[in-house]
Amino acid sequence: MKKIPVYGIREFSRSGNEIYFYSNDLPNHLKSHQFINTPHIHSTYITILFTKGKGEHQIDFSSYPVKPGSVFLLNPGQVHCWKLSEQADGFVFFHTREFYDSIFTNRKITDFPFFYLQQNHPVVYLDKNEISSIRSRFEEINHEFNSLNSFKTEKLGSLIDLLYIELSRVYIKDAHDENIETSTNYFKIKNLQRLIDAHFRQHKLPQQYADLMNMSTRHLNRLSREVLNKTTGDLIVERIILEAKRLLIHNDIPVANVADQLGYEDVSYFIRVFKKHTGLSPREFQKNTVKPFSG
Repeated sequence: MKKIPVYGIREFSRSGNEIYFYSNDLPNHLKSHQFINTPHIHSTYITILFTKGKGEHQIDFSSYPVKPGSVFLLNPGQVHCWKLSEQADGFVFFHTREFYDSIFTNRKITDFPFFYLQQNHPVVYLDKNEISSIRSRFEEINHEFNSLNSFKTEKLGSLIDLLYIELSRVYIKDAHDENIETSTNYFKIKNLQRLIDAHFRQHKLPQQYADLMNMSTRHLNRLSREVLNKTTGDLIVERIILEAKRLLIHNDIPVANVADQLGYEDVSYFIRVFKKHTGLSPREFQKNTVKPFSG
């Protein structure tokens, strides 16, 4: 059975001792790790800045242009691969959830708008005025990672915190979400989406999430419509379908196994759900969807 590979920090560590953080300039990163040129998953958070070059970055069945000033921010578990020009340059760093959350006790990595959900838009495109300061942050992070300074972990944590704050401001501005970001209802739906991320294999009914949030199903549905113009059921199914697509296209496994991994005892029912929301049966999707950059 062919499965999509999952990489942590150790696969990129030069000494094998680093388990929480990794940084590199992009040319060296690409040259040293040829295995990342095919679709794969990271168990860590990933942030990548492109300062030169162009190409295409595919993340969870969506394609995004790569150009100077692109900053990609990926959650653990997202499937991605890219096709880049030889001139591609920039910086990349990975870190675990524990790396950030153990340093900052008053907030968590998932508080940043680009990291609170796997379905979040994964790229920020910087303008000319923003590129210089953001590039300086990446350069300082990479320099500190390669140093032997005392309090290295603490400084790295502070540097990426500042970078994430600056990127969050650009991210929110680009998404035109300033008003939504500060609303009470927004944070309730943000919590709902986190709960769906954690429990979609076991819980598939809006009532189950309403119970977890101590509110009525009707009230939760109203909030969801107000903030995202989607029902609670829509959000649940979207997350299930995303995971189903990942399993179907990147793993050579039978549809029955996919249904089982997603918590469906009735394979026929899973097939009906999938076809209703994609227009294709799971097998048709598996057969007709071209794998990223295959051939």
